[in-house]
Amino acid sequence: MLIRRITLLIGLLLTADTSLAHHSIGGEFDSSRSITVTGTVKEVALINPHAYILIDVEEAGEAVQYTLTMGPAIKLIRGSGWTPDILLAGDVVTSSGRPMRKGNGMYIAHLVTEDGEVLIGELVE
Repeated sequence: MLIRRITLLIGLLLTADTSLAHHSIGGEFDSSRSITVTGTVKEVALINPHAYILIDVEEAGEAVQYTLTMGPAIKLIRGSGWTPDILLAGDVVTSSGRPMRKGNGMYIAHLVTEDGEVLIGELVE
């Protein structure tokens, strides 16, 4: 009986870190508002648990870096056909979505390239 309890406790401790690692996007992003920005791509990271794009947005004559957060890379790759070269540094994109509660960025609901190609047409969580 004691061995079972110890095994259960160890199992709970080992999985606690991974269960706390994923968070609701509502905690970091404000779902009651939407913003739209246009900027130049600096970096694209197709990673899990959330892929992201770093862009420079011109605000008051200065470049401000925004983080555009997306769903998991696996959903973008398998579900939407994304590849590592879908966007490159220097490309211009316009994105709208839920703004970060702190900092500059958003959870993308819509992403379109300068030539009008829609890369994300709806929120992917």
